[in-house]
Amino acid sequence: MFGEGYKPCGDAPNTLAVVECTEAKTKAWDQRLNAAYATLQRAADPAQREPLRKAQRLWVQYRDANCAFYAAGEGTIHRIEAAECLRAMTADRAEELEAAARP
Repeated sequence: MFGEGYKPCGDAPNTLAVVECTEAKTKAWDQRLNAAYATLQRAADPAQREPLRKAQRLWVQYRDANCAFYAAGEGTIHRIEAAECLRAMTADRAEELEAAARP
């Protein structure tokens, strides 16, 4: 989960600040993901559109369930791990869809 794209949130003084910072990064990646998905839906062959929609819905369910695992642990580090899980998975999916949409 803490892969090469991980960058800590600067000088965040506590867990809440780290989580809020990570959530802001996730929001930015989510906007990219949504834009890439829309672009890919428009560019895809008609036969690919429904499978893409289905795959995206299932991916969201998987991401949320996967990151819920990290959130379910005890201690404040689990809040950071869950937030980073969402950021990392959203970033990876956004980049995947952006690459698929390129001609």
